[in-house]
Amino acid sequence: MGVSMESLIMSPAILSLTATGTAVRAMWVLALALLVLWMIDRMKPAAPRRPIPVRVDHAKAPLYQDPERSQKLRALANLSGGSIVLATLIACIVGFILAIALELVGGLLGN
Repeated sequence: MGVSMESLIMSPAILSLTATGTAVRAMWVLALALLVLWMIDRMKPAAPRRPIPVRVDHAKAPLYQDPERSQKLRALANLSGGSIVLATLIACIVGFILAIALELVGGLLGN
């Protein structure tokens, strides 16, 4: 009347292979996850929940002004130069990787 190891292994395996068994397991996982989330929410927080005083400055803020033309041109030049440097760096890295790959393939083919 002993339970063999094969019957213990087969029973859950058959349950997991059916659509109903998978749905039942998914529902159990969802229910347990919701239960754990509810329990965690009910735990006492590490810090007490009291209002934090916030100071508000009622001074008037300056209105937005468009940047000057020289500032716009300087930003355009910096972004263009940065993009050229970045594209050059990426091209060098890709070229280096392709050179290594071609050398490896050539060595494997007995070139």
